[in-house]
Amino acid sequence: MGINRRAFVAATCLVTAAPTLVIAKLREQYKEYNFVDYFDQAKLADRGRIKGLQGDITKATLIAASQPRSNHFDVMKSLSEITERGSTGELFNTRWRDFANPLIVKFFHDIGYSQTPYPGDCTPWCAATVSWCLQRTGLRIPADPASSQSFLNYGQRISDPRLGDICVFTDISDNAHGHVGLFYSQASAETISILGGNQAGESRTNCGPGYRQSKINVSQMSLNPKRSSSVSSHYLSAYIRPNAE
Repeated sequence: MGINRRAFVAATCLVTAAPTLVIAKLREQYKEYNFVDYFDQAKLADRGRIKGLQGDITKATLIAASQPRSNHFDVMKSLSEITERGSTGELFNTRWRDFANPLIVKFFHDIGYSQTPYPGDCTPWCAATVSWCLQRTGLRIPADPASSQSFLNYGQRISDPRLGDICVFTDISDNAHGHVGLFYSQASAETISILGGNQAGESRTNCGPGYRQSKINVSQMSLNPKRSSSVSSHYLSAYIRPNAE
């Protein structure tokens, strides 16, 4: 399966690292790159263009294969606890500065986007990470598994979230985009803690000026039921419980 959508925006799946802050309203500039499918055996020559890449691909494959299959929350938690670093010295559960982290590329590859025109972790990767965790444990994934809003048509909507339920946030100004992660806890009456990808950190990367670095971790997000742009650029659309099928 390939995608042709050019509507992905760099800040679609981004929350701040600071525990008392909600996501920034600023949309970061997006820069497109030619995609290289790291895991395509027919393109081995491409791997040699970046020093150490072959070793990073091998290590990413081993890390992916070592993840649990018990349930999707355990998979995401395990990914958040990764301590292995690539040849660049960067952790395998974070966006890399100079080229796409092959583990994040693998998430896209494994859920069906091996020919996506985006280079893995410059595309917002929250939904791809959730989908990979679901697929890892044998659960079905949404029709468009790299889109956060695709989860609005997935599973069972519930009002009493428990550990591991899917939290879907929608952009106030663009309801085709947002953020998705797994329910971790009720942080306060106005905020929840969610575990997911593309959620923390800030540094310069290869994705364009000001594009934030991000990681798989636990972050807080505002529920923002009044959809106030002064509170956050997102609001909680739904809690979703995956159905075993």
